[in-house]
Formats: sequence, structure tokens, C-alpha cells
Amino acid sequence: MTGWRISEPVVAEEVGRWTVGEPVELRVLRAELRRVAVVPGDETVLVVATELASNALRHARSQAVVKLMRDDGSVIVDVADRDPDGRPSVDVRRPRRTGGLGLRLAENLAQDVGWYPAVGGKHVWARFTLPGSASGGACH
Repeated sequence: MTGWRISEPVVAEEVGRWTVGEPVELRVLRAELRRVAVVPGDETVLVVATELASNALRHARSQAVVKLMRDDGSVIVDVADRDPDGRPSVDVRRPRRTGGLGLRLAENLAQDVGWYPAVGGKHVWARFTLPGSASGGACH
């Protein structure tokens, strides 16, 4: 894992897109991600997608557009928001059990993470290696 660097993820086929405008809609996002079942039985992608969308709602104070993309060996979660000035940063001084662990969780569970500015906002993404892919490893 390389940390939150400015970088666009590899181009991959989009397999799903959802817009989340309110925290209660995170449940719908989770259900839809389960329906897509990228890696059956693995909740890792679902947890990180939900955390990144939640961060967009809370910190960017905008709706989140969540894209799920797939290539031959990985799955990418890309979350866009309307905050061009905010950038993902892990607050290492924050005490445990006080919230704010979504980015740290994404860093620990994903193979790679990053973000990039876009017109009117930014994208935050996480990439997961699929089990049995040429790059080895499992979807964390």
C-alpha cells in the first residue's frame, strides 16, 4: 500500500454507479454492492466503499457518486464529491474510538489508494486485488 497520493486509478470497466445524498442512503449502497457481488462473501470492498461515501457526505458536505470498476485482476471503488479543496488525510493524532478511521481503514484493507482533483470536486479511490489474479494476493 502506497498511501494517499495524487493519482488516477487504472482505467477499468465500470460495473456499477450509485449516488448517495444522505447518510440513510448508505444502507441502499451496501445492499446494491452486495447485489453486484464482486467477490462473493467478502465484505471488504463494501466496507471501504461505504466509508469513503460517508466521508464525502460528512467532510465534503456533498453528495457522493460511487463507481465500482473492475479489470482483469482488481476491483476499484471511486468516490467523487464536490469539494475541490479537501484532500484525504489521515489524522494520526486522533484518539481511537473517536471516529475518523475511514481513511485509515481503507489504507489497511486496500491494495492501493489515491485521489485526484476533478472539475468541481475530487475523486477518492481504493483498489483491491481479486483472489487468483496474476498479481497474486487476495482481496483484503
